[in-house]
Amino acid sequence: MAIFTVHTPAKEPFATEQHVFLRDGFSFPAFIFGPLWLLWNRAYVAAAGWFALLVVTGFGGSKLDMGEEVPGLINFALSLLLGFEGVRLVAWTLERRGFVENGVVSANTAEKAEEAYFQKWNAPPAPPPPPPATGKPA
Repeated sequence: MAIFTVHTPAKEPFATEQHVFLRDGFSFPAFIFGPLWLLWNRAYVAAAGWFALLVVTGFGGSKLDMGEEVPGLINFALSLLLGFEGVRLVAWTLERRGFVENGVVSANTAEKAEEAYFQKWNAPPAPPPPPPATGKPA
């Protein structure tokens, strides 16, 4: 089972077509494609920062005469970091656009997560708890 975080627009929390479900956990596409994955997910500021970080490590490695292995290992470590934390960067981007994290759902797929979330969302409210016992016999 995967964990999905639900992000809704703060101004229109009931606009169901604007809900975003993000799968928590390691992202292989983010690990492999890096800044392109961020661009695909419309996280433009994060993609620009990540690309700049990759350029700085590349130029820093050549200017400091580290050889070819060290910048490669640094880039691999950065790719791992983006694989683990890329979803958080997308969530940060959504937050900048006025979305709020509104729930957490556990499901096998994104479609099942949407079904579970909206079933819970449309469910009737739970009945109020019974009043506390006073300890006096009736």
